[in-house]
Amino acid sequence: MKTVVKVAAGLLTLVIITGCGGGISQRSTTTRREPPRIRGTSFPQRLQPASQARAEEFKYHNWRAYRLTNGLVTVVAVPAIGGRIMEYKLGDKPLLWVNPAELGKVYEPPSSEEDRVFHNYGGYKVWPAPQARWAGPPDPLGSQLTGGQWSGQITAAQGQSVEIEMVSPEDKKVTGLQITRRVKLFAGTTRVAITEIFKNITDQPITWSIWDVTQVPGSLSRASKYNEQSRIYFPLNPDSRYEQGFWPLHEGGESQFQVIDEGKLMQVSYHNEEGKIGADSVAGWIAHVDEINEYAYIKSFPVHQLADYPDDGATVEVWTNGGDLSYMEMEVLSPLHTLQPGEQFSFTEEWYTTQIGGPLREVTELAAIRQPLQLEYSEGEIQKLTGELGVFAPGKLKIAFVNQADQPLSEPIIKQVNPTEAVVLNQSLATAPGAATKLTLTLENEYGTDLGVVAQLPLDVRVAHTD
Repeated sequence: MKTVVKVAAGLLTLVIITGCGGGISQRSTTTRREPPRIRGTSFPQRLQPASQARAEEFKYHNWRAYRLTNGLVTVVAVPAIGGRIMEYKLGDKPLLWVNPAELGKVYEPPSSEEDRVFHNYGGYKVWPAPQARWAGPPDPLGSQLTGGQWSGQITAAQGQSVEIEMVSPEDKKVTGLQITRRVKLFAGTTRVAITEIFKNITDQPITWSIWDVTQVPGSLSRASKYNEQSRIYFPLNPDSRYEQGFWPLHEGGESQFQVIDEGKLMQVSYHNEEGKIGADSVAGWIAHVDEINEYAYIKSFPVHQLADYPDDGATVEVWTNGGDLSYMEMEVLSPLHTLQPGEQFSFTEEWYTTQIGGPLREVTELAAIRQPLQLEYSEGEIQKLTGELGVFAPGKLKIAFVNQADQPLSEPIIKQVNPTEAVVLNQSLATAPGAATKLTLTLENEYGTDLGVVAQLPLDVRVAHTD
């Protein structure tokens, strides 16, 4: 995903590329904020990635399940309950909401409408949209597409990436679909790729959207029923056909939905009130932030601006639950696709996590940015680099002046960074060399592999260059 953000005195171009070099600088003063701690909550320390990722089968609350690990994050998926992902953790910090009352339980398919009950396990799953045509959840009678017993296998058990695959029962009578879910975890990063495949198993054309739903906690401590510091963020579409960039999909909970940053950003603060909104966001990311402990869980996904989407054009939706169960839902939709018999289409989103508070204002493949990076000037000369971000992989953040060809002009400043520590930059800089055209931040992993550019800041024309 490529993103561009305008900030303060210059343009900050957030670039997703590979291969960039160093620069020149000195006099560093980078600080890191320690998160507040709540009794009863565990926190990962500075995590060390394993040399390879691993996937294994194990028992999870008496379910047959799969566990994917890499020393940084853990993913747990359960085929028996609709192929749900029940855990995504940074160290020991859980990022998904799960319902303890449903752990380990499996139910027989209902035989009547009276027996048709939605068993809310929590975690992540996928439904077919539009919801009105599907008539769930739970699955309509005669269907076990999203809540039934799926098959599963490990397709890559160890290496630089590992993968599992889970497949739903065939649903010829209700939706005409069979769903395949592939979950891939990469070594040395918090990145997880989830690919959903809808296949038409009937002899007639069918039209559906892939609608994924992740439940996140509304309570951030054992002592609280809910916390308004449990928040969801996503950018609003500046060219939306809706005046505010979002619209209600369910009555209630209006106080939870607030437009901030001069209309650019949606902030959802959980009040344990039932409500739902949709938005035609085109930025391609949505995030949940635990702002008490400063952890972010991010979903990144493709957006096709000329395509048709369900629910009046929604690419993202947020549900806030009321009552006894305190959670919110981060929902992402694919475009509507018409499938001929035997055809299939897929939709891939990527998950990331890092230690950072909100509001989140930008997300790239390497970092989540809370305070936009910018250069401070005095009398036409650069004085320092400021900003705050959380990285998705441990390693070295390299800060350097480069020329027009992205060639380094001397040795870079190097900062050791980790997903479990927010990076607060207050970095003094030396005078820019005469050939410098921008300041570049790149990330290198702990094995010396260049992961790419986190940010590039073009130098202001007022800079007085010296050789």
